[in-house]
Amino acid sequence: MGKWFVHPGFLWLAPLVALPILIHLLNRIRYRRVRWAAIDFLLTIERRAVRRARLRQILLMVLRMLLLAAALGALAQPKFRGGLAALLGGSRQVAVALDASASMSASGTGGSAFERGKALVASTLAALPRGTRATAGAFALRYDSPFREPVQDRDAVTAVLNDAALTGGRGDVPRALRAAAESLERGGGGGTIWLLTDLQASDWRLGDPGEWEQVRAALDKAGKPQVVISDLNPGVETNFSIAAVSVTPSVLVEGDAPKLTATVALRGKSGAVANVGLFLDGQRVDAKTHGFAEPGTADVVFHLPPLKKGAHTGLLELSPDALPADDRYYFVLNTAGRIPVLVVDGAPSSVPFEGAADFVKLAVQPPESNVLERSPLAIEGVPIQELPGVEMGKFAAVVLADPPYGPQLAPETLRQLREYVAAGGLLFVFPGPHTDVAAWNEAKFPGPPIKSVAEAEGEKRIKLGPVAPTNPVVSNLPAEGLDRVLISRLFRFDTSAQAVETLIQTEGGEPFLVRLQVGKGKVYVFAVSAQADFSNLPLTPPFLLVLHRAVQSHLVEVATPLAQLAFAELRLRLPAGTYQMLVPDRVVEGRLTYKMLPLQRSPEGDVVFDRTDQTGVYRLVAGDVAPQDPESVPPVAALNVPSPESELERVKPLAIHDLLPTASLSSERADGETATLGESRDSQTAASTFPLAVLAVAFLVSEVVLAWSMSRPVKGSTAEEATGA
Repeated sequence: MGKWFVHPGFLWLAPLVALPILIHLLNRIRYRRVRWAAIDFLLTIERRAVRRARLRQILLMVLRMLLLAAALGALAQPKFRGGLAALLGGSRQVAVALDASASMSASGTGGSAFERGKALVASTLAALPRGTRATAGAFALRYDSPFREPVQDRDAVTAVLNDAALTGGRGDVPRALRAAAESLERGGGGGTIWLLTDLQASDWRLGDPGEWEQVRAALDKAGKPQVVISDLNPGVETNFSIAAVSVTPSVLVEGDAPKLTATVALRGKSGAVANVGLFLDGQRVDAKTHGFAEPGTADVVFHLPPLKKGAHTGLLELSPDALPADDRYYFVLNTAGRIPVLVVDGAPSSVPFEGAADFVKLAVQPPESNVLERSPLAIEGVPIQELPGVEMGKFAAVVLADPPYGPQLAPETLRQLREYVAAGGLLFVFPGPHTDVAAWNEAKFPGPPIKSVAEAEGEKRIKLGPVAPTNPVVSNLPAEGLDRVLISRLFRFDTSAQAVETLIQTEGGEPFLVRLQVGKGKVYVFAVSAQADFSNLPLTPPFLLVLHRAVQSHLVEVATPLAQLAFAELRLRLPAGTYQMLVPDRVVEGRLTYKMLPLQRSPEGDVVFDRTDQTGVYRLVAGDVAPQDPESVPPVAALNVPSPESELERVKPLAIHDLLPTASLSSERADGETATLGESRDSQTAASTFPLAVLAVAFLVSEVVLAWSMSRPVKGSTAEEATGA
């Protein structure tokens, strides 16, 4: 009986509804009929009055029965079938917002929450009154709907949601409510917003009051429509997910066998065992099992085989559970043959190691073969006069050694260097004996102004002092031989004129290594030349360590991430031509299918793609012909479910009421029970019993009035009135 009544325990009082009938029958058998001739003529006269009195008695009995039935219903609270349709049908227009976030993949009895939501919309819209207009859209981070305002064709509205697909992103409830309110406003205002969701707490973004202020304003502008929330949560109790993945080393070159660490999260109320499978380039590589004594996170470590040059796609897969959307985690590993570095010689010489460029090449790429095999950097040298003809974009870093500022440094070369850095390049600058200080300061690039050149006193050498303690490029240098660097001459920089970060200082407080952010790239400027005339820096370990760490840090910063979140914006720099994006679509007969979507260029020339609502590996196609083997197409990025969608925390009804304090809120739970949000349980019960309680009072008042009228003498009911005496 709990399916039909909120409080079925009161139904044992149901026989009391028949009590008025019993009283009526008992009153009829209390009297014995006695024939009396003298009264026969009076009975004939009063038959009409008697019939009227009997009708009033029956009506009084019915009113008493209805009174008892209404009181019993107020206690038991019946759940009327079609209540949701009746609730929505009271509005002339309805805006439906179906949650399509990843957490809606949670399954229970009757399928996933998303599919149950579709079925509920179809049946409810079909049951609405003929004149009700409707609009609908599915939402995650976006609210997608082809309708600007409610329409009469409810079949078309239902079809839109039937065609909607579950996404891999998180939900944005404020955006959906605002969009639905704006649609109702265009339809004339008023009506009902019907939100079908699993009440995932993260989707409501409780910590963003500005967003909810916009929602409240939109609802007020739309005439304060009623908000009805259908709770589709199937009650998942335990869920595994992969919260993060990292690879060591972070910059991969051919032949590396990296270590992959997967952070597995268990949410719920008890421990469980996680089974994690690792796939690389479509092949199963390894599998691990980890037992959780209680909910929390744990790192599961895998060791990958040596990698070849190129891009590799990977997948971590958990054993299926009740929330399948987050059981897979995709990633892309980009492996370079070597990391190309361009060394620009500002003062070329036929004498070995007369110029600074030779010292840079020696430090970065030593001649010993065993060291060379371990070095990820590959050096290419060029005289500064030939730099304008070099494609600088293919180099991970450029080293400018002893630049000859002045007439020998063409403006075209400076422009080329500036554009390279602004686009995301990395530039190292070692001013030297051929650097004209006045020309350097006039160019205002690539470093801070030079104030003067400082000379060490006699045989004494300048030593290095403090380093930036939190910068990974230099923080460990004091323990790695920084005290061995001895300086005879250095350039004194003016760091007050620009936003310059000083990474290393001398003992006297002069900047030795500074860093500037230029556009998307960075410039490292040393206060000494890379040749031995200024210091012994090129012959010490810190020289090589700084170069390698700076290159690696920059590559990690500007490279395509190992993995991204669904609904991320992909921005690509591509040559002129036609390109398509292969996007994961759906699984057909156990095989993943793709769809091709065109790419559009931004005004800046980049290619921007934001239709990343599905998880998986996205691939780039040159041209407009679909490939026969999608797996052979170069990967661009891997998209995954955000971690908050894996949580099992649900938003509290009182929290919803606090977010929308002036809105009329109702909640329809999965079991069909309707309640008013934001009130205590007692007040909810009072609200739901109010209509039946009012009926009970109305029946009581009617009974009193009828009983009073029956107690009054009826005109013409006495013998005197009948005979006219």
